[in-house]
Amino acid sequence: MVGYRPGLRPTLSSWTEVDPALYPFDPSDVAASMPTGLPGPGQSEFQQWREAVSIGLSGRYGPWAYFWYWSPEGRGPYNWVTRFPPPADAPAFAADSLRTWRRWLERIAERFDEFLPLLERAAVAGPADLAATWESATIALMRTAIAWVIDDDYWPGSCRTVLKWFLTATGVPAEQAGTLVANAIDGRFDDWLPPRSADIADVAERLTRSVLDLSGTAQDAVTGEWPDTWPQNWPIWRATNTTGSPSA
Repeated sequence: MVGYRPGLRPTLSSWTEVDPALYPFDPSDVAASMPTGLPGPGQSEFQQWREAVSIGLSGRYGPWAYFWYWSPEGRGPYNWVTRFPPPADAPAFAADSLRTWRRWLERIAERFDEFLPLLERAAVAGPADLAATWESATIALMRTAIAWVIDDDYWPGSCRTVLKWFLTATGVPAEQAGTLVANAIDGRFDDWLPPRSADIADVAERLTRSVLDLSGTAQDAVTGEWPDTWPQNWPIWRATNTTGSPSA
C-alpha cells in the first residue's frame, strides 16, 4: 500500500494516498474491519467510534479509506457523518459511506487518466500547447468536482482538493501544490454562490501560469493577440495585446 503504515492519520495531500489504482477495494468485506459495539450517544464517544472505524478501514484498504466519512455529494470533503447509526446498521452504514467516497475517487481517477497523457503530449509539442492543455484540464477538473457538490458553500473545498491531487499526480510536491492552488483560488469566490464560468476560467489561467513558471516556460506560452471581439480582460497572460500580459 505505497508504504502506508496503518494507525497513522493520513493527510490525503497527494494523489498517491487516494489513487484507486493503488488500493484494491472489495466492499463486501467492510464489516470485517468494523469495531465491535458502539459507545454511548455523546459527541466525544461518537468521535471515538468514528476514529476506530477509520483505523480499521484504512488498515484494510489503505489511507484513502481513513476518511470514509467524507462525502463530496453533501458538503465536499468535510466531516459529513455526524450521527450514530443504530448498532445493527453500523457495518452497512460505514460500507455505504465508504462506497460513496470510493465512487468519487474513481470518477476523479478517470479524469486524471484522460488529462495526464494529454499533458505529456502537449509538453513535447511546446509551451503554447502545454498552457492550453493545463487550462483545459483545470477547467474540466473543477467542473467535475463541483458537479458532485449539492451545497454551494462547499464547492471551493472540493476544487482545492482535486486540483492539489492533480498537481501531485504530475510530480509537483504536495506542499508546493497546495500553495499554487491556494494562490489561484483563495479570495476569488463567494463560497455561498455557485461559480461562474469566468471564475473557473480565471482559476485555470492563474494556476496554469504558476505551473509553467515552475519550469520557466510561461513566457514562451504567450501566443499572440487576443481577438478584439472577445473580452479584453480574459484571458490576459497568453495574449500580447491585453492588460496584464507580459508585453503590455
